[in-house]
Amino acid sequence: MAPTECMKVENIMLKMFIPGPTAPSNNNDVYLQPLIDDLKDLWNEGMVVYDSFKKESFTLRAMLLWRITDYPALGTLVGCKVKGKQACNVCGKDTPHRWLKIRCKHVYMGNKKRLRPAHPYRRKKVWFDNTVEVGTANKIQSGA
Repeated sequence: MAPTECMKVENIMLKMFIPGPTAPSNNNDVYLQPLIDDLKDLWNEGMVVYDSFKKESFTLRAMLLWRITDYPALGTLVGCKVKGKQACNVCGKDTPHRWLKIRCKHVYMGNKKRLRPAHPYRRKKVWFDNTVEVGTANKIQSGA
């Protein structure tokens, strides 16, 4: 089979995780562990299945290609904070934030430093919080 076959619509399976009113919170690994175990088995050993169209057997292998979540679900799934002073899952404790007294909430500034040094938005003080950002962003943590 050609490598591009895995990208055809008929070869993609959507797996959804919708917790409902009683969300698993920090125990989501209990719900995800069977999926993880099955994916490991399907990738490492595969499973012999029958193709009724070609009338032959083949070894099916599978992998997780994408994970799409909203930001609160990311916090639940990965176990990181997604609100308050440490809301950036990349920056962690170094999240640039500011407390707005009138609105009683945190806002997250300091993200222009992720742009290339010559980017015009770095100099647009009026568009943002009247500051010019210099320097570079923190190194992205890989977890490895």
